[in-house]
Amino acid sequence: MDSDSRMQSTPSPLARLTPSRQSNSRQSYAADAVRPGSRESFKENMAPLDADEYERYRKEVEALKAEIGTLQYRLHTSEQEKDIALSQQASRVEQAHRREQEETQRRQAAEAKSVATSEQLESLKNDFDVLRETAEAQQRALERKEREAKHEAALLREQLQDLTTANDEAARIADKKNNDVQMQLAAWDSAARELQRANHEADLALQEVRARLAERDSHVAELEAEVLRLKARSGDAETMDMIRKELSEQVHHIRTLEATVGDQSAELKHLRPYKKAVQVVEEEKLTLQRKLESAVKLEAELAETRLQRQRLQDERLAWSSYLHSATGGCEEFDSPEQVARALVQERLTRASYLEQLGALQADLAAQESAMQALSDERQLLKQRLDSARASAGAASTDKARMRLERQRELALKEAEYLRAQLKAVDDEELTMQPERYDETRAVRIQELEALVDRYKAEVQALHAEMSSVAATTGAKRPHEADQDDDENSHQIPLGQLTRKNRRLQEELAETQTRAALLDKDLEACREQLSAAQEQARTRVLSLRSNPTSDHETVQRSTLQALRKANEDLLTTVRNGRPDAAIPTSVLAAMEQELAAAKAETASAQKSARRLKEVWAAKSLEFKEAIFSTLGWTVTFIPNGKMRVESTFFPSATDELENSIVFDGERGTMKVGGGPKSAFARRIADQISFWVREKGCIPAFLAALTLEFYEEHSKVSND
Repeated sequence: MDSDSRMQSTPSPLARLTPSRQSNSRQSYAADAVRPGSRESFKENMAPLDADEYERYRKEVEALKAEIGTLQYRLHTSEQEKDIALSQQASRVEQAHRREQEETQRRQAAEAKSVATSEQLESLKNDFDVLRETAEAQQRALERKEREAKHEAALLREQLQDLTTANDEAARIADKKNNDVQMQLAAWDSAARELQRANHEADLALQEVRARLAERDSHVAELEAEVLRLKARSGDAETMDMIRKELSEQVHHIRTLEATVGDQSAELKHLRPYKKAVQVVEEEKLTLQRKLESAVKLEAELAETRLQRQRLQDERLAWSSYLHSATGGCEEFDSPEQVARALVQERLTRASYLEQLGALQADLAAQESAMQALSDERQLLKQRLDSARASAGAASTDKARMRLERQRELALKEAEYLRAQLKAVDDEELTMQPERYDETRAVRIQELEALVDRYKAEVQALHAEMSSVAATTGAKRPHEADQDDDENSHQIPLGQLTRKNRRLQEELAETQTRAALLDKDLEACREQLSAAQEQARTRVLSLRSNPTSDHETVQRSTLQALRKANEDLLTTVRNGRPDAAIPTSVLAAMEQELAAAKAETASAQKSARRLKEVWAAKSLEFKEAIFSTLGWTVTFIPNGKMRVESTFFPSATDELENSIVFDGERGTMKVGGGPKSAFARRIADQISFWVREKGCIPAFLAALTLEFYEEHSKVSND
């Protein structure tokens, strides 16, 4: 019965997982243990002889039976607790064995991961080599572009310097031309004023002559009528002689007036080409004014460019001095672009370092937590192993072996079932979806199954050895050197791979930083190119002060004023009031025309004055040029004449006796002192040879210059 109760009280693997069933089995067993005693006490109470003694005896028997039942229950409970402790110890040993298997699997997984990591690192290394080659190629291309950009910048600087020099030269030339134009305009203005005054005087004289002619004609008509009347009255000869004399005088006066009118008409014809020349000069004046305005604008732009250049030089001096003092005397950067590029590079490097620091901190925290968890688990396992070793010193009985055998058989059946199920799944996957079938995984599973079979054989061999050994031997603590060697055999390659991975990550971060910096440079170059293209696309459609628009505005205002005056006049005519006053619009239009005429006259006078001034300056410059190159002093005389005098043989008095006067209109040449003067007799041979025979005035003047120079040099040497 004891063996049956023990067999019934041996917990199965399912009973160990459900404590409620254990408590129920204990209660049922206790009830079964108490019930036989109660039935025996019931039979003994049937036939007592002495009631008191029997009652006392019965109570003692019942008390003994109850004590026996209690002792049996306690014994059974202690046996159950012992079985439970043994089963717990077995489960702990099994869990330790399972943990050892898990550790083995983890090591294998770590080895597989290390292999995969090495493969990934190799692929990453290849990718990194490709990226590095690409980055180096891009860097070389960008360096080449940078050199080209620097070369272009140097060319642009040289062009800017050339343009600045040319602009300065153009400004000086423009100033000189402006002064010359102003002098020419002044000369032409004075000439135009003189021409206008002469024209006005000629017009007044012509009108006066015409009025006199009209008066003379009327007077002649009256005299002729008087002569006819006198002839009709009497034929006095003396009167007729007097009339004829007066008539002849009038005719002579009329002829004199006609000659004067002819001279004035010729002079007027002579002045008309000058008027055309004045108009041409006015057009040239407008052109020069436009050029002058453009020169003024260019000068303003040049001043602004100089200010901007000065400001940029000041800024460059500021940041270069700051960098010079910050870097300890060595100039590391040559331009703000390099400073900005270095700043962007430092920012990218700092961001990369921060990212790496965050990743390292996260890895460090994860490793610390994992190490803490492993140390806690190691301490717990040590405690459990120590307690299991302390409690399982003498508890390896047959019942524990039987329980372990049953557990092993259940585990084997479960493993067989799982193998069959896994094989069925593999067969189904191979049959239904062959493209998704993983042969590597199947081979790995077979290797694991073979490993499990090997472990199973080793466990069976260990069980056989344990069953053959009668006495229990003490457990020996493994040597720490073996553990260290075992751990180092796995940690050394993993540490090398970790260091290699970290080094590759640093190189990848540096490459990414360089790539980001190159992207920044590329973006900046694109922005500069787009800005240059936008600047090149800008065109000037119209100027704010456009002469065409100004002329159209004047014409439009004039047309509006004339239309208004016409409407007012039509209104006045339609009203039928001939004695009405002139409309104000007509008066305004006339005043506007008068103002325009005055403005035009003032502009013409101003242009003529400027032209005269310019002509005087130009003539002075021309005189100085002739004086310095040919040795003759030139003086322009009105009516197209010119007087020349040699610098080596000047006149002794103010009468200019040693000069020659050329008349361009008549084509003649006269000596200043007269044909019989000493100067005329001296140059008579040169005149007869060079002028009369050769007909070459320049050679004549050159011969005189040589002769006068020789005499002047002889006198100077003496």
